[in-house]
Amino acid sequence: MTNESTILDRFLFRFIAVLIASLYVSELGSIHSIFERLLTREFYYEFGVTLLIGITVTELIYRINYYLSRKYPLHDHTGMRILLQVVFGLAIPAVAVFLMAALYFGVNGINIFKTDYLVFVFPLVIVLLILLNLLFILVPYFVHAFRLQQANKMQLGVTGSTSPLVSGSNIIKVFEGSSVLHIDGSEVQLAYIIEGKVLVKISNKGELLTDYTLDELEGILSPDQFFRINRKLIAHKDCCISYKTESYGKLAVEIIPVTPVPAIVSQLKAKAFKQWVGGRF
Repeated sequence: MTNESTILDRFLFRFIAVLIASLYVSELGSIHSIFERLLTREFYYEFGVTLLIGITVTELIYRINYYLSRKYPLHDHTGMRILLQVVFGLAIPAVAVFLMAALYFGVNGINIFKTDYLVFVFPLVIVLLILLNLLFILVPYFVHAFRLQQANKMQLGVTGSTSPLVSGSNIIKVFEGSSVLHIDGSEVQLAYIIEGKVLVKISNKGELLTDYTLDELEGILSPDQFFRINRKLIAHKDCCISYKTESYGKLAVEIIPVTPVPAIVSQLKAKAFKQWVGGRF
């Protein structure tokens, strides 16, 4: 779910958003109209510096959020993710903005502490950084939920279709937006249950909804290439990078791409899993 692509992943969109925000910040507290300021060289100098700082910090937060979303998904590591997001997505960028602003003032022979920057501008910067973090974190979840809803509506609207399960077939029916696709089982990386819906992960298409159950998928997919990790997850052998022994004989499997559900093999299936992966680890 955290890998959902959105408009926020487009640099052009981020650049335009920062452009608008930088213009607002540059004009904050100005006693002259923007039309008067457009005729001065100082406006372009100040606006250019503000835009540079904005782009730098926005891209920093975007990259940090990209990494944290894959290493610590919000739905799987809520407490840790919030803590890391506050530290690396808010506190560090805020310090970076302050230091770059102080450098800008210093180059112009001005002590930042003797200006109204910390009173009027910096609090606004903090609010914008908070909003930016919330957007990067939450928008993919909303987009994901919307796409699932649309796919589910489309699925319910399909009439005259036969049962999705065809005995002896390795073809899986999935839903991409309003389209029905039939893919080869070998293309599947992962299959898991999220909020009662079964999703399959495909490298070049991301997460797609299917109307199979995991039990049905387990019967279709090749047992040499796929393993039922637990009741919520099936994984391809190439996605299982390593494993380590947990308490009570359970196995914690490291899976790439990162799964939105825990990859824990029970004690009862631990021996079968080790035999399945063989000497790969």
